[in-house]
Amino acid sequence: MEHLLLQDMKGFLLLTLLLMPVHAGAAWSAKYAVDCPDPCDSNACKSTARCKRTVLDDCGCCRVCAAALGETCYRTVSGMDGVKCGPGLKCQFYTEEDDFGDEFGICKECPYGSYGMECRKTCNCPSGICDRVTGKCLKFPFFQLSASKPPNRRKISSHTDNDMASGDGNSVKEEFVKEKVIHSPVMKWLNPR
Repeated sequence: MEHLLLQDMKGFLLLTLLLMPVHAGAAWSAKYAVDCPDPCDSNACKSTARCKRTVLDDCGCCRVCAAALGETCYRTVSGMDGVKCGPGLKCQFYTEEDDFGDEFGICKECPYGSYGMECRKTCNCPSGICDRVTGKCLKFPFFQLSASKPPNRRKISSHTDNDMASGDGNSVKEEFVKEKVIHSPVMKWLNPR
């Protein structure tokens, strides 16, 4: 009888240990749980005709309206419009939570060198500057224009010490050198008042 009781306790203990991580994990992630339909029924999705941009919800099933630059965004989206940033934007979260205990932030542009949804992709352009939505390398016409035109080769004459423009250049140079020597900090230190 003791043997049966011991086996039952071992079984109960094993079952408790197996279910405990599942329960603890469910409690930990319940705040961000998304109720996804299985399988996805795209006919049940709301219309996005009024949206400027759309993104997939967290289930990857329905398209929802995307939050734009400077708009409020949230950690998860369960079929809700306007709470997930559009492509080329990333949600910069605040440290505080809203009245319902959800983390929120503001949609900001991807940093240079990254693009796509939540800025997860890396730009492979030579300049490191790409379209923040598509990743296509950006070309700036003003850089191309200056690179394609040969420089204007005007003859630039250099002035020598003997050239004079207006006034006597040599006397100006001599006065400048004298003034510099007189106002030198070392000279002030050596010559008391």
